[in-house]
Amino acid sequence: MGNKLRRIIFAAFFVALFFPGSFCQADDRARDRATLRGIQAVIVRVHSWEPGWREELKKVGLEEDNLQSLIEHKLEKAGIPVLPEEASKKTETEGILNIRMKFLDPEPARKTYKTLDENEVEKIDTKKKYIYAIRLNFRQIVFLARDSDSKTLAITWQTESVGFRRIAQIREDVMNVIDVFIEAYLSENR
Repeated sequence: MGNKLRRIIFAAFFVALFFPGSFCQADDRARDRATLRGIQAVIVRVHSWEPGWREELKKVGLEEDNLQSLIEHKLEKAGIPVLPEEASKKTETEGILNIRMKFLDPEPARKTYKTLDENEVEKIDTKKKYIYAIRLNFRQIVFLARDSDSKTLAITWQTESVGFRRIAQIREDVMNVIDVFIEAYLSENR
């Protein structure tokens, strides 16, 4: 079996295993949205990408710091207050919006070219498609029903998206996932 075919089978297995039945899904039922009611501020946390992907993602504006700034700006523009993590008071009216992304490279993206001085230059194929998964969740302080003095952070709302696109187009899907959160938040806080 060829290496390319093996990767495609692995990718299909990955998608089927972690995202069965749908390429985009959200825990966006009425009871999940209701947990967003009364949230007055959001902390955005973009989790670090795998080291092997950082340089490639940086070339299309998907480095962690840049993406965090874009998300914070989009939330603020929609009227959702955003706090820097260090300003958080960790109260019941704050929550953490976490974003994680995983990538799978179905085929090698790099091509190496010899220059006139015999040095090798690496070039990325911008038309190549990647398999990726985006997970966005909202965590907030919750109290246990059996012991109201016990509190912890828990995921109360989430959405996921899986795709197969060019790397430059993945940012669009990230922003679409953020739009799902904005719509859910505003439906409970108007």
